[in-house]
Amino acid sequence: MTNFVPGPDLPVLTVDEIHWQKINAGDEEALEYSLEARDGFQLSTRDFNFPIPEGADFQEPNIIQIVIGKDALYAAAYDKGNAVYVLDKANLVPMYGSKPFEGFPPGSKCIIAIGHLAPPTSELPQPKFSVMWAGVLNIL
Repeated sequence: MTNFVPGPDLPVLTVDEIHWQKINAGDEEALEYSLEARDGFQLSTRDFNFPIPEGADFQEPNIIQIVIGKDALYAAAYDKGNAVYVLDKANLVPMYGSKPFEGFPPGSKCIIAIGHLAPPTSELPQPKFSVMWAGVLNIL
């Protein structure tokens, strides 16, 4: 996973409360993002404070995951020193046997999840992903 240099020609999605796909107390539904099909986008986390799960042994996210389909899971490193991340072919790494990232296909619905990925341990043989924010992106 690489360092990020914002691309001026890529649209920016902002991580915020209104797009957070969490369970709300009322009937209020979270908004979904929509973008034209393209090779990538920028994700701004500038003004969002990620909640730390109770009892967590970490203090901040360390990964951004993009789920496009069953066999299409990608990740980029989250670094608290960055406020904007470019999520494209140069920065998204395939996970768990997914094919290399080739862009966001039209008609797809993606999940963007930011959280903490802990490596396997002797007690937990699988990596553990703790979601701290998630949003939905519709590709037009």
